[in-house]
Amino acid sequence: MKFLLIGAAASIILFPIIIIVRNKPDFSFWLFLNLYFDPGGYVSGFLGGNIFWRINISDVFILLMIICVLSPKIKRKVIYNNDLFLKFIKYFLLFAGYYFIVYGWVAPYLNNDLDYGTFLLKNRTFIYGFIILISVYIFALRRLDYFYSITLFFGVVSLSLYWITLLTGIVLTPVIEMERHLGSGMIRIAMAGYGYFYMMFPLAVITYLLSRKLKINIKYKNWLFYGGTMMVLTILLTLTRRTYIDIIGIILIIIFITSYIFRTAKLSSLLKTALPAMIIMLILFISFPKYLDYTSDLVEDTFRLITGGKDTRGVEDYRVTGTGDLIAAKFFINKNLWLGAGYTYLYWGEKGFASSLRGSDFSRAADAAGEVPIYYLFFGFGLIGALFILPLYIVMGKLFLKLLKFLKRNFNYHLTDPYLIIFSIYVLLMIASKFTISFWRLGSDFRGSQFSSTAILLGIGFALIKKWEANLK
Repeated sequence: MKFLLIGAAASIILFPIIIIVRNKPDFSFWLFLNLYFDPGGYVSGFLGGNIFWRINISDVFILLMIICVLSPKIKRKVIYNNDLFLKFIKYFLLFAGYYFIVYGWVAPYLNNDLDYGTFLLKNRTFIYGFIILISVYIFALRRLDYFYSITLFFGVVSLSLYWITLLTGIVLTPVIEMERHLGSGMIRIAMAGYGYFYMMFPLAVITYLLSRKLKINIKYKNWLFYGGTMMVLTILLTLTRRTYIDIIGIILIIIFITSYIFRTAKLSSLLKTALPAMIIMLILFISFPKYLDYTSDLVEDTFRLITGGKDTRGVEDYRVTGTGDLIAAKFFINKNLWLGAGYTYLYWGEKGFASSLRGSDFSRAADAAGEVPIYYLFFGFGLIGALFILPLYIVMGKLFLKLLKFLKRNFNYHLTDPYLIIFSIYVLLMIASKFTISFWRLGSDFRGSQFSSTAILLGIGFALIKKWEANLK
């Protein structure tokens, strides 16, 4: 009876949604895609991740996105008109076979740790990622302005509510706080979830630098600059070295890309970022003065760690040096060199560390490898699995080169479609970052729930190639 009532309630809710989707499939799809990532972390922060029973927010909105794709107004056969996209799908399906057969079944079975039901349950978002890849490609071919404006809306609203919460103490959004080092007094402050509006920061930098050279007629430009500024401030409060490196790296990569395309001086572009940086530091000083010092100390820490292997306290980071529990990870990589260790479910109890059916040594190694995805690439998937992933990155590299060529050779078309130029540079940036500042994350792009974010980037990227070809004809 309980499930009948739930089914009846779901039908009542779905019926008007289906009507709206039939009339406005484009708007509906980009709306549901943003909600899929739980912008602001309301569901994960206030409800613990699930909406009811074991149904979480991704399960609901992937269904709604599928309804959008099945709308009579949508031409789904367009996926067959892009050779590079079809090549990627072919390689991905081969890897997916390895993922579900070897990584999820054979390798755990050989290690007496097979629980295929749990594996499928925990990795259903991997399948969702493939659905998102196809869907984003189809809808990005039609228009990107909805994606831009809807993502911007969620970002501006979520970040505004977050900062009101921090400054007034009125809980309008979930906030996560934790001490960075025991006894240091440095408290990390973070949102429960960033949704997909993290992209506001790079989009803001791209638009700002282009606006200094070209007339970019993009909607809500000032709101984009506001959202990008608030995003950077939010990242600074997390006191996380990796995200600090991302901020600097993203700005530098954008400068290199735009300088190459428009043949401008890199130094002059870099100097243009000085004023926004000063404004951000001033806002941080006024709102959280201590965090300006924390930020300065953390930047110095990061620099010393990269150049000398130790931070200002003389402490090594095992993720950089490959020591600590990563030594155990290397042992299991050698032990399962070809097929990898496969999937294992790590249990997190009140003890504060991971445990596994394979023992404490393995669980510590698996947890450490998960912190450095390039280790986990070989730890979980083995050399054979890495070879299945390699063609995916090769196609990603070909996408980068092809998109860069279109931008370089068709300078005059930039002014007619601002979304085409801005999102093209954004895709170039994100692909370039994967092979430079985020090199240590290689492998994570095609694993579990993380594939959903990669799928959006690639879906848009492959669609942009086709849009360039169509427009230039």
